[in-house]
Amino acid sequence: MWLFLLEAGTALALFLFILWWTLPKKDKARIDPAERKDDDGQR
Repeated sequence: MWLFLLEAGTALALFLFILWWTLPKKDKARIDPAERKDDDGQR
C-alpha cells in the first residue's frame, strides 16, 4: 500500500513541477517603471 502512495506522491510532485516550470514568467524589464516597488524614480 505504501508503494502506491509513494508513486502517487511522486507523480503529483512531478506534475506540479512541470506545471510550475511551464507557467509564463513575469518579465521585470517589461514592468512599467511607475509600478516597480523597488525603484522610486529618483536617480
